[in-house]
Amino acid sequence: MKPLVFCVMFFVAMSTAAAQNICAKREEIIQKLWDRWQEVLTANGLANDNRLIEVFVSKKGSWTIIISDPNGRSCVASAGQNWTLQESKYPDQGT
Repeated sequence: MKPLVFCVMFFVAMSTAAAQNICAKREEIIQKLWDRWQEVLTANGLANDNRLIEVFVSKKGSWTIIISDPNGRSCVASAGQNWTLQESKYPDQGT
């Protein structure tokens, strides 16, 4: 899961300016992601500053990362195509 968190945080950091332009109530953004691209929530996590980071992905491979504050305001951090899910491989414990 840590590689996913790193990847998300990288895209969030790279897309801060874009995120400021596409913001709305969380429910509105989620509905638009479904209506336009049939994207559904596939991963989420809580950032150290209590903001919710969520990844939405469609069966066709489009994806969107949104960041929501505790008040329910959400902003699109990044979006793209060709999302693939990787199987997590953890090192053996005790070796």
